[in-house]
Amino acid sequence: VIQTPEQQHYLSKLLGFHYDIQYKPGSSNVVADSLSRVEINSASFGVLSVPQFLFLDELKQELATDPIFQSLLEKYHADSGSLPDYKLVDGLLIHKGRIWISPNSRFKTLLLKEFHDTLVGGHAGVVKTLKRLSANFFWDNMRQEVQNFVRQCTVCQATKYDIRKPNGLLQPLTIPSQVWEDVSMDFVTGLPTSLGFSVLLVVVDRFSKGIHLGALPTGFTTYKVADLFTSMVSKHHGIPRSIVSDRDPIFISRFWSELFKYSGTILRMSSSYHPQTDGQTEVMNGTIEQYFRAFAHAKPSLWARFLPWAEYHYNTSVHSASGLSPYEVIYGKPPPNIPNYISGSSSVDACDAVLSSREEILELLRKKLLKAQASMKAQADKHRRDAPLMVGSWAYVKLQPYKQISLTGERYHKLSKRFYGPYLITARIGPVAYKLDLPQHSKIHNVFHCSKLKPHVGDPPKEADVLPAECVDNHPLISPLAVIGRREIEVDGE
Repeated sequence: VIQTPEQQHYLSKLLGFHYDIQYKPGSSNVVADSLSRVEINSASFGVLSVPQFLFLDELKQELATDPIFQSLLEKYHADSGSLPDYKLVDGLLIHKGRIWISPNSRFKTLLLKEFHDTLVGGHAGVVKTLKRLSANFFWDNMRQEVQNFVRQCTVCQATKYDIRKPNGLLQPLTIPSQVWEDVSMDFVTGLPTSLGFSVLLVVVDRFSKGIHLGALPTGFTTYKVADLFTSMVSKHHGIPRSIVSDRDPIFISRFWSELFKYSGTILRMSSSYHPQTDGQTEVMNGTIEQYFRAFAHAKPSLWARFLPWAEYHYNTSVHSASGLSPYEVIYGKPPPNIPNYISGSSSVDACDAVLSSREEILELLRKKLLKAQASMKAQADKHRRDAPLMVGSWAYVKLQPYKQISLTGERYHKLSKRFYGPYLITARIGPVAYKLDLPQHSKIHNVFHCSKLKPHVGDPPKEADVLPAECVDNHPLISPLAVIGRREIEVDGE
């Protein structure tokens, strides 16, 4: 029978010959006859390869002096029927086919690391690690010890997603009592250049929900922002009492802080990487962007022309929380549509009606905002939990993915850490923010909202984890080696 490739290869050559088959007795053809009759023992050609745990000899030596093992061994020898689930095999107790480990054994930690920390263990969760470990070994309270070991694994705490509800109950800001006393503001970047502008400044009144919009060029300075804010807001409503903003480099500059310090304004900055503090403006940004998409999608470079109309549209639209338009709240009357003159009406009576109506509107609005705020807090807290963080404990810090890309310089952010740390909590700032003891080289703001923190489980670390380098505007800071040239450009006569 032709079976092998070699036989098929030579078959074409052998077919060219003519053969005469002649019988030859086995007694005279010893070699061929022996090969055909030899009895082959397959066991002699087989190799038995079974993996074995190398520490079993050390385990036997440990068990020889273990009091719990000796007590079970005496009981087993006295009456093996009293321990039906145990067998004695080669000096080891076997519990239902698994090697018994003493509660006092030093090998428990070794086994936990082997079945969790290695490439085979894969830093799996409690169930998978327990399943893999319990297939070969057994000891009392194994499930609880596996759970504690996995929960305290620093690699798992730093690299795995936290799928639980975010920390921190909703902390609403105080409802203002007058219009344009307390405002929130933010920048919308990434817009196409329109009339020389590519950045949108959004200022929102936290009471009436009215807005003012302004355009800025790329690379704007603090002076330009302050000048635009004055022409947009201050000349109409005066200097606000407080401003809620995100932690943009513009807002933390010394010039901006000093400017409002002289005017008596308190700059309320949100904690690092937590835009929810300024959630009102974040929502407003999306609304304005949607307006521009609807009217400028064909020619995106014309969005700046629609700024006055976008502002008018929003300020004259009814707000869902109050049931009133910002225009009506600010001026005490509905926005004008077509000028309507009624012959014989008294201007004085009309003025009194407007003033009294405005006071009623402000009081009604405040009640509705308080009710809406309480409702939103109740709904938001259903998806949140109180932060289990305390001063003196340790916590991991979560950095946003787009920040990690620019900070670390890693292209493959999918494989980067989910959390950095742990770091010591040194102080509690307000109800939901905490101050951490970050490494000295770190330039990241050391106050974080509790939703960006995860409690560390286990012993304190021996050394602090390395944080990413500092960045500004999602670009790493680069220090020049030397200044080789200088040029001054006059802008707006300055």
